[in-house]
Order: sequence, then structure tokens, then C-alpha cells
Amino acid sequence: MKKTIIILASASILGLTAYKLYANKEEMKENAKLSEITSASIPVQITHPEKLALNTRVSADGTFEAKTDLTILSETQGKLVAVYKEKGVTVRKGDLLAQVDNELLRTQVAAARANFEKLQSDSARFTKLSESDAVTQRQLEDVRIGLMNARAQYRQVQKQLDNTYIRATTSGIINDDFVQEGAYVSPGMQLYNIVDISKLKLNVRLTANEILNVKEGDEINITSSVYPEDTFNGKVTAIAAKADGALKYNVEITLTNNSSRALKPGMYATAHFLFNSENETLYLDRNAIIGSVQNPQVFTIEDGKAHLKSITIGEVRSDRVEVLEGLSTSNEVITTGQINLEEGTVVNALNRQ
Repeated sequence: MKKTIIILASASILGLTAYKLYANKEEMKENAKLSEITSASIPVQITHPEKLALNTRVSADGTFEAKTDLTILSETQGKLVAVYKEKGVTVRKGDLLAQVDNELLRTQVAAARANFEKLQSDSARFTKLSESDAVTQRQLEDVRIGLMNARAQYRQVQKQLDNTYIRATTSGIINDDFVQEGAYVSPGMQLYNIVDISKLKLNVRLTANEILNVKEGDEINITSSVYPEDTFNGKVTAIAAKADGALKYNVEITLTNNSSRALKPGMYATAHFLFNSENETLYLDRNAIIGSVQNPQVFTIEDGKAHLKSITIGEVRSDRVEVLEGLSTSNEVITTGQINLEEGTVVNALNRQ
């Protein structure tokens, strides 16, 4: 009896085990079928390129420069006998800054002037005498040539005398001086550096596409980190005729300095350009781009399959890129799920309308 019970129990256990194994096998088959169904297509999100006329905001950085920044050089030689203006002083154009010893030159000027005035009188007298043929034409010409030489000599020494008086060639602030009373100066030596900050200029660089939207006279907003709450107004005064080594074009912006919020040369600033576009351009969601900006590619959907396509792009906006070649508004372009794709993968566009 006991053997019979043990045999029946063993048989039951074996039957239950066999059933479980069979059930698990069937479940695995069902899961495999489900997996095949699921993996038959990859779910993706799509977009279409759009033609848009977008206003472009471009910011370009630079540093302020003085509109006028002049270094005065010596045009004479000799000892400085007087220094009238020094570093930090505001001067006007023509103000006397310093003087070089000119005693000898003053004597030469007096002699040259006397000789010039004498020959002026001689010329007038000989001209009158020639009318009555009292002098020859050759004598009259010699007197006139002498007068011309005397005039040139007088002007030359007068200019040399004037050069001994060092004067400001522009209005502004003496940013630096290189003079000291009693020192000897020679031609070409630096004497003063004068900076006029009543007008400042800001040089920034723009790309070829951007420069086509700029013209002289345009008013430009400028901001500076030293006055973060303020906006300054400048005007485009010059545009470079050719690009630099980085293929960018220089734009010079001039602004009048505000005495209550004075800006200084060397301060960092940003010019803000707003370009209004009238022409529509093809743009694409930036998320669709795979690969590098130099070699951009996208996946498009054709006949339910993903196809890898190379495109040519232009400017890059925050969330859009300009498409120059390779796409049209009719293309379905994949924006999400590209990591699971390869050429010819079957896809399912979840957001297709």
C-alpha cells in the first residue's frame, strides 16, 4: 500500500513538472512573437522643414577706442626751456604745451624777414623802372628770383621757429607726457599723447551674410558690463571693403560719450544688430541633425523606412538650422529615435498627422 502511494505521488510530481515546463515554453514562444511584432518597426518623431522669414539678432563684441588718439612728435631739436601742460590736463587744440630754446632761430627769422622786405622793395622799384626801359629785363628777372628765394628762406626759418612752440594738435586729455624741462629733444621724439573721449568708436566683426544687412548710418544698440542696466546708441560710420583672415568684416560704430555715464577706451562692449528678413528661407529643427556641423546628415522617411541623407546647412539659430541643399518642405525628417536607426530600418512615425 505504501509503495503504491509513493508511486502515485511521484507520478503526480513528474506530471506537474512536465506541465510547468510546457507552460513556460509556450509563454516564451508568445513573448518571442510579441518581441518580433514590437521590433518590426522603430517608433520615431518627425518634423517637416519650414520656409520662414526670421528676424536675425546678432551680437558682436569689441572694446571701445577713442575716436581721436594722437601722439605729438617733436619737429625740432634743442633744450626744453618751459613745460606748460602735463599728464591729466584737459587741453584745447592750439594750446601751448611746451617750448624749446629758440633764441638763435628768432635772430635768423629777423634777418630773413629784413632780407625779404628789402627784396620786395627792390622788386617794386625795378618793376617801375622797367616800364621806362631804365633796367633790362634780365635785371628785373634776377630781382624777382631773389625775392622768391628770400620769401622761401623767410618761411623756412619761420616754420622752424614755430616748431619750437609745442602746441596741442587736437582737443582732449593729455593721457601721457614724455617731457621734462631742461631735457634735450630731437626730431621724431614722442612728447605728448592726447586722447579725446568725447566720441568713442567700437570695432566689431560680422560674417559675410550678416554684413550684407548693414549700411552706414544704421543706429545700433550697445551695452557694456560697466553699466549693465544701460543701453547706449551708436551709429555705423565705416564698413570694411574686404574680409580679414577669418573671413569676417570689420564694422566701425561711433557714439557720443555721455558725461553722466562716461565710457572709456579699453572698456568691453557688445553691439546688438537686428536684421529684418523679407525673404523666406528653409529651416529645420536642429534636433534632426546627426553627425558634425561640417558634415551634417539627417534620417528621412521614405516608404516607411529610414534613409540617411547628407545635407548642406547655413546659419545655425538656437533651435533651427538653415538648410541650403538636400531637403524640401515635403520631406519627413526624423527628430528623435535616430540612435536606433540605420539605413533601411523600418520606422513608425508616432506624431504623423
